Amino acid sequence: MFKEKMILFSIAVMILAVFTEALPYIYPELNIMTNRNEQKNNPFLNESNMPIGGSKEPPSLSINEWNKDIFHDRSNIYNSWFKLTGITEFENGYKAIVNGEIVHKMNRVRGFTVTSITETQVVLQRNEYRVTLKMEK
Repeated sequence: MFKEKMILFSIAVMILAVFTEALPYIYPELNIMTNRNEQKNNPFLNESNMPIGGSKEPPSLSINEWNKDIFHDRSNIYNSWFKLTGITEFENGYKAIVNGEIVHKMNRVRGFTVTSITETQVVLQRNEYRVTLKMEK
């Protein structure tokens, strides 16, 4: 009989503990009071301490800050590597002047392979990166 009473008592204590943990979710107004007391005593949430990771302000999403954004599209980063100054047609196809060098199809420029040259543009490719240089009018 004593064993059964101890088991029932243990179960009652566990139910009471679960209920007291769930009480702030059931009554949110009680949670506000406990959070205010915790904020006063918590040194990490104190006004004089900065939170881990820097300032309290959210990160800026202006255009000037995009270079720090990991999701910013950087596919055109190689465009500044190349300068197309001219395209000329010969009997065996087009040739272009890229970065001061005369190139034709299948030539390499700064690690990129010239894949096609038309009368208005040059396409360079390296792995999954593709750069299209267009003639300015």
